[in-house]
Amino acid sequence: MTAPRKKRPTNSRRKGAEAELELAKVLTAAGFPAERGQQKRGGADSPDVICPALKGFHIEAKITQACKMHSPAMLAEWDAQARRDSEGKSVPLVVHRWSRQTTWWVRVLMPGFPPVWLTLPDFLSNVNHWRQP
Repeated sequence: MTAPRKKRPTNSRRKGAEAELELAKVLTAAGFPAERGQQKRGGADSPDVICPALKGFHIEAKITQACKMHSPAMLAEWDAQARRDSEGKSVPLVVHRWSRQTTWWVRVLMPGFPPVWLTLPDFLSNVNHWRQP
């Protein structure tokens, strides 16, 4: 009898890159051409996804095993990263999906307002509402 195989730990860098690529493909398919940001610009403050049609937004892509939309600790970490990396120059967005789901959720971090969760299609259909004046 052979011993059961140990599950290999997920490489967080690889998983992050996959999330960025997947989100870029989803945005492009929705009519918002996009590409990964890190390999284009580099640097820690570079957005995960660059989308010229979403200029004025800083996109952070997150894929997790389970839904983390209601985890105060995880949201605090994600929000802090998106706000820090946007450097106050753009509206931070945390775009989240969890494994085995197809729906992407957008957490809009509009300065001066409480964070808002929307589905990605709902956000994209009314994107101008969320732009800073």
